[in-house]
Amino acid sequence: MGSVVKRDGKKQVFMPGKIRKAIEMAAKDIGMPIAKRKELIREVAEPVIKHYKNKRTRASALRKAVLGRIDRRAKAVSVAWRRHDRKKHKK
Repeated sequence: MGSVVKRDGKKQVFMPGKIRKAIEMAAKDIGMPIAKRKELIREVAEPVIKHYKNKRTRASALRKAVLGRIDRRAKAVSVAWRRHDRKKHKK
């Protein structure tokens, strides 16, 4: 299994579920129907997970890869993700 280096330098085991959940929650925030959410997760999360699951990567690179793919498919979802991210990191 791969690992992720967080902003503070700590290492964490790569957890594919976190990517899926983040996309799911951002899509839910904008009112995207369940079927479309599942399709978005399949199109965005699964290729990123497949690419990074056995590698060591920085959290920022992983985030950039996910958001880049979301931007090309559902801009409103990436806006919701970024909004949530700003709120989370303000604390």
